[in-house]
Amino acid sequence: MKKIVCVGMILISSFLSGCFYSAAVGVADVAIIERTKQKHAFIHAMEDGYAQYQQDWEGSDCPRNEYEVSPKIVEFAKSRPPYGLDAAIKMLMEIYNDTTQTDQVRSHALYHVAVAYMRRRESNYEIAEEYLETIRDNFPGTHDCVVARLLQEIEERKAFQGNFEDQEAG
Repeated sequence: MKKIVCVGMILISSFLSGCFYSAAVGVADVAIIERTKQKHAFIHAMEDGYAQYQQDWEGSDCPRNEYEVSPKIVEFAKSRPPYGLDAAIKMLMEIYNDTTQTDQVRSHALYHVAVAYMRRRESNYEIAEEYLETIRDNFPGTHDCVVARLLQEIEERKAFQGNFEDQEAG
């Protein structure tokens, strides 16, 4: 009788282990698929955002060197989904904070960060505005045209948002 109980318990344990294993594998597969979808979505969003940015500035009377975003930075960010933009911002802030770099390099790094804050899905115009004002005030002659336009865009967005909020309150 003890042998039958033991064999039965082994069979039940094996069966349950197989079920749990299958369930765990299924959950892991779903997680991998979801992570892959997130990576692809991030990469496509980066590509689309970069293309839109290029299109927005095409034909601008601002000098290209003021608004040009390095494709290397875009590739750096795309190679680290889904947090590549955060990694790029961190790297760019390290460059900006490195006072051994030239003013041109530091201001361009900060410009990239400001654009990232303006263009990302969870845009933060307050931070972008602060960085653009820093470029304008501390690095004159490096990005004057493009910074003026982006600061104007932020002001227009604030005014639009204020009008929208006024309508909701009324």
